[in-house]
Amino acid sequence: MGSSPGPAAAQPVADPVKQYEELSQQAEKLNDDVLKAQENLDARKTELTKVGAELEQAKQAEEQLRGQVDVLTEATFQGARFNGLSAMLVSDSQQDFLNRMSALEMLASDNAESMNKLSVAVAQATDAQQRAEKAASEAATFSDDLKKRKSEMDGRITELRKAVGNLSSTQKAGLGFGQVKDTGTYLGPPGAANTALQAALSKRGAQYQWGGNGPNAFDCSGLTKWAYAAAGVTLPRVAVDQYRVGRPVAQNELQPGDLVFYDDGSGNPAMIHHVAMFVSEGKMVDAPTEGQLVDVRSLRGDGHYIGARRIVG
Repeated sequence: MGSSPGPAAAQPVADPVKQYEELSQQAEKLNDDVLKAQENLDARKTELTKVGAELEQAKQAEEQLRGQVDVLTEATFQGARFNGLSAMLVSDSQQDFLNRMSALEMLASDNAESMNKLSVAVAQATDAQQRAEKAASEAATFSDDLKKRKSEMDGRITELRKAVGNLSSTQKAGLGFGQVKDTGTYLGPPGAANTALQAALSKRGAQYQWGGNGPNAFDCSGLTKWAYAAAGVTLPRVAVDQYRVGRPVAQNELQPGDLVFYDDGSGNPAMIHHVAMFVSEGKMVDAPTEGQLVDVRSLRGDGHYIGARRIVG
């Protein structure tokens, strides 16, 4: 007699906090990708405008020089074909002949100079045309890339917001939703690093916003860029580029104001998705992700610490 099948095994329920954190990492990386694609597109548009102006100037110069060459060419063939024999035949005197020959030499010199200038102008116009076509092609490519990455990011953020809805009130409180947990006072070394640190700390309680540049809402690299700008230091916009600024610092040598970075766990700097600012031992200030406020929190972050950079000093 066969045994009857037992009850179906219950499917494991995904940890909502883990799901939220994983989607946050993915969305942050896509957010940086979108910002980088926008930077690339803006750069190509600027280049296209610049090259377009150069092309217009080159075309105007070419047109003007063509006019000069046409006038000189027409003058060359006027009358009895300006050459030495005709000049001698029509001259009334030796001095008249010399004057005519001198005029012919000047005309020939002017024509040769204008032809040379025209040749240069044509080459410049051709080069500008080619660069304009290249910039336009690259702008179209980056525009398509931006649309693709925006679509990917929007999809991931939609998933992330659903994951937020799966969090319990206790889980949200533990993650720092809706409240600032650390209102302590922290000081860094005198100078720009401390100025940047105080600027970042002053934004505790600010909302997280994808692509946020401040002053009232930020994403992670938007906050660090804004804070250092307050200290007169310009940083790149995205985390992976900020990782290339300043000099590397070992974790046991961190000072307030240093930037700390997080990747996907692969140890690959190209996969950096988050940046924060070191505050004191074991702590950092950052704009974390969807739903959370700018605050001071554990340096551990999502557990994928990859390195740090000292921007000044």
